[in-house]
Amino acid sequence: MSLVTSHGRQSLSWNGDERLIDLLNRHQVPWSALTVYVVPRSGGAPTIRPCLDQTAGDLQDAAELLLYFNRNVNPFLFSLTQAMTVASAEPERQATEYFYQRLDNASSTAESFLKKLSPDECRSVIAARVAETVREHLPANSHLVVGVSGGGDSNALLYALTQLKDHGLTLHPVIIKGIPDWDAGVPRAQELCRTYGLELTVMEELDVKELLGIPRDSASLIDRFQKEFEGDDFEFLGTLLVRLALFEKAQEMGTRFVCTGLNLEDVVTEAMFRVSTGLKPAPFPARVIGDMTLVMPLWLCPKRIIDGCFPKYSLENYDARYPCFSLGRNLYYSVVYTLQSQYPGFLEQMARGMSELSLKDPVTYSLDEQLGFHVERFVPFPLRRRFQRMVGRG
Repeated sequence: MSLVTSHGRQSLSWNGDERLIDLLNRHQVPWSALTVYVVPRSGGAPTIRPCLDQTAGDLQDAAELLLYFNRNVNPFLFSLTQAMTVASAEPERQATEYFYQRLDNASSTAESFLKKLSPDECRSVIAARVAETVREHLPANSHLVVGVSGGGDSNALLYALTQLKDHGLTLHPVIIKGIPDWDAGVPRAQELCRTYGLELTVMEELDVKELLGIPRDSASLIDRFQKEFEGDDFEFLGTLLVRLALFEKAQEMGTRFVCTGLNLEDVVTEAMFRVSTGLKPAPFPARVIGDMTLVMPLWLCPKRIIDGCFPKYSLENYDARYPCFSLGRNLYYSVVYTLQSQYPGFLEQMARGMSELSLKDPVTYSLDEQLGFHVERFVPFPLRRRFQRMVGRG
């Protein structure tokens, strides 16, 4: 078994009971980049053969398999198998780890590093990136409404924002209730805000219903959603509810700035979904919607490093999560995590590029009087009717 590239040949070990596709996955070789040729035991020229689902036992007539890489590149250039481990400054307290790569175009080399990180190191990384975003997109001395959940992202975000002493921010954290995992986060959010000396606003489910014009004495939000959108992920409605709740609080406070804990993987997943469906990326890390500006201070912060800031809060948040059944959401997050895992540093590069494009020609949002909130484009009548029935207006 040989992988053939313009750089030469490389032998791949093959366990006799594994399929060729399993072998390629184990060696991190992309199947779509290969054309497979079989050298017959009986002699003669190699012949092309589709055999990704076959084992060595199925190929008894083959003396050798030649896996030709379709492009004149080195598929192992970015391999993480030779990564150098960089110790944490506090080895006894390390909480997470993250791969980095250093690329040198002049010498065509790529060096990989597995950096071990303590909670203090994680907090330092997150605080630096949050500070960079806030200084660029928020005026000094602003009042900022912060959406929190009580999980690790909220803790890391609040920590980073409170460390920015020279920008004069006044923080107003808000948490909303209405589904079990949101409700479970309230005690943790209250504890967090006490730690940072902040007053937490808890928006009860009845208040959330009012945002959508739903009768206060009607069925729960989840029940109403599932009745009209059976099998869909409540997360989509939840995102809207969080935005509306933060905007309402901001109006009460007389400010136009709100923020949420969308991280690196979140913003790239959203942008990739939009681009693949023919839409330009929505603006990030600052998105103007009506009179409000939604800021995403964690947009360049990987989830692994965020979780390393306060590991206890992250674990509690994971344990409270509900399953997601949306195929699209599963697909795009899976693609993003694969890119991030195979090519460290590329996701950050993609995020910066997509952000630049999104801010050059930003999406505009207009108020839909019938729905009662800002939308990017006209909502089709069938979907509009389902939504109106859900909120009791149809």
